[in-house]
Amino acid sequence: MPTDTPPRGILCPFDLHVDPMARFLNCELADDPHYTGLEVQWFDDAEHGRGMLVFLERRADRLVDYYVEPGLQVDRDNYVLGAGTGEWTQASFEVAELEIGPTGVRCHVAFPDLAGRDIEVEVDDRRPGDRATGSLLAPVGSAILEPASLLLVHLHGFDLVRQGEDAPRVSIDGRQASTGVLPGRALHGRELIKYAAPLTVITLNRAQDGPLRRVSEGDDVRLDVDGIAALQGHANDDRVRFELRPSFPDVEALPDQHTRTGAWRVFPGDLPELAGGRWRVHRDGDQIAIDLEVTRGWRPGPLPPLMRTVTTVLPVFRRWPTTYRWHGVVTLGEQPRLRSGWERRGDGGAAYRRATGSGG
Repeated sequence: MPTDTPPRGILCPFDLHVDPMARFLNCELADDPHYTGLEVQWFDDAEHGRGMLVFLERRADRLVDYYVEPGLQVDRDNYVLGAGTGEWTQASFEVAELEIGPTGVRCHVAFPDLAGRDIEVEVDDRRPGDRATGSLLAPVGSAILEPASLLLVHLHGFDLVRQGEDAPRVSIDGRQASTGVLPGRALHGRELIKYAAPLTVITLNRAQDGPLRRVSEGDDVRLDVDGIAALQGHANDDRVRFELRPSFPDVEALPDQHTRTGAWRVFPGDLPELAGGRWRVHRDGDQIAIDLEVTRGWRPGPLPPLMRTVTTVLPVFRRWPTTYRWHGVVTLGEQPRLRSGWERRGDGGAAYRRATGSGG
């Protein structure tokens, strides 16, 4: 609806970034002495370009090393994973193949790591007949120790590698590394190697210490007479919306010593929410304190039976966002500023690692 806010817009303490990714493959490593996890990502869009990124999480300190194909344009702020960033380097992959289709996945990647160890991954579970895939919120945020944002990775066409005649191969420095194990493997016949295509990477409220932006009604902002109703963006087929109810007020117009509260949620299109909770704002002179509590995790829609079982038996898939809390302080003045950040309450991924014997 039309807004009655002044032409210069209103101060906005929130931000939402939505980025596409073409496909990915991920596994945890149970017994490798060097690394606890590996992920292969493939991009193919106008914003990022076309090419591969691989990251490896170190066992010793849980820092993550990134290997990026030359020419690929990716935002490093989206890669604050594990205990933080180790090395970020361009890599000319000897082999860089990741294909996902209706019949399964084929992945072959080979490159040397920074220590000169040969890394090679070969996975191929293609077979006749379409797969039963689902839409999933990746639990990547459960493994981030010091988050710089609330990172919500929405997976489309998600599946687990099927066991077959050719076992998946993850070779590190000439040694075959064992991957994590999903409980009940003899019954369901799946490896704990995950893949999906495409993906939508949603970044909510990056930590900030600097000038606060103003927003006006437009494609990515929805205002009403009460304030900020929603921020939105899109990638792939996802139209992602960060919605606030009631609308978040204009903090400059908020009376001194006044508090307002409400609810918020992040959801893609007509699908159930990925995360949600409560917001609170309080003004004390020129200082405005703002809190986002994450009280609701992912609410899945229809899933194939195996995935519904997995996300029920391993509740980290649904609950990990509720370990996050955001706090920001706006300082008013000629140039209003925001200082903000996230904190975690507990390690939402510990139960997952225990259940799968991975990432220890």
